[in-house]
Amino acid sequence: MDSSLWSVALWGLAVFTLLGLLFGFALAAAAIRFHVAVNPLVERVRSSLPSANCGACGFAGCQAYAEAVVGRTDVAPNLCTPGRRPVATSVAELTGKQLGSVVDRIVVLRCHGTSAYAREEAEYAGIPTCAAASLIFGGPKACKNGCLGLGDCVRVCPFDALRLGPDGIPVVDTEACTGCGLCVPACPKDLFAFYPRVHRIELSCVARDKQSVVRASCMVGCTLCRKCVAKCPAEAITWDGRTIVIDHEKCMAYGPSCGEVCVDICPSTILHRVGQAPRPEPVEAVAEEVRT
Repeated sequence: MDSSLWSVALWGLAVFTLLGLLFGFALAAAAIRFHVAVNPLVERVRSSLPSANCGACGFAGCQAYAEAVVGRTDVAPNLCTPGRRPVATSVAELTGKQLGSVVDRIVVLRCHGTSAYAREEAEYAGIPTCAAASLIFGGPKACKNGCLGLGDCVRVCPFDALRLGPDGIPVVDTEACTGCGLCVPACPKDLFAFYPRVHRIELSCVARDKQSVVRASCMVGCTLCRKCVAKCPAEAITWDGRTIVIDHEKCMAYGPSCGEVCVDICPSTILHRVGQAPRPEPVEAVAEEVRT
């Protein structure tokens, strides 16, 4: 190789080496100058969290919650819903705070308007989301309070606890559900409710219309007859002026027999035991009920 080329190569190597050293020293100096001390307790709390970054605690993620629960006295150690009691206990021990109550909860879809039971009155051909469909006259289903089945809730669940079932509405995997609640605001029909993981009865409908309207749109809709309210021996079922409300603490405190009367008296078993599916009533029974 020509000596002049060797000279250029050596000079280039020297220049780049010098620049590399210069930038290295500059970065090292900047790191030292702007170093922020990390509280080791924050890292210990952070490592005890499930790393879901779901935001159920009310903070931007697990790191933000760890910093807040360590650095602030007003942040409780039991806010990590997905972590349940084991994580809450660990955070309380690390931070020296009182544990408080920890409710192990799940979400329940308060609708059983499957494609077999809930009538559609139009064909929707817009953006395939529940939020968009609900803007067009409340959606394509005749029941304007029911599930649209387009899966907004499924897409926001970070734990794969929701899936669209073959009958057109989401199915909750209670084992995988952590009760983070991200699906609750995602549903434009407000169909998800928090239930204690251990509960006896479920209400799979939020119908708010007259009996004749409900029967015309869904075969298993709640007709708001309120027989369950009148007959509940634990007084755990009430009427809030719009729909049926269940007090699960009262129900569980009453004893193992709680749930037998109200479920058996519900005409379409839309108020049902855990794992039981609502069923349509015979046509003649529906006709007689509508007449009365």
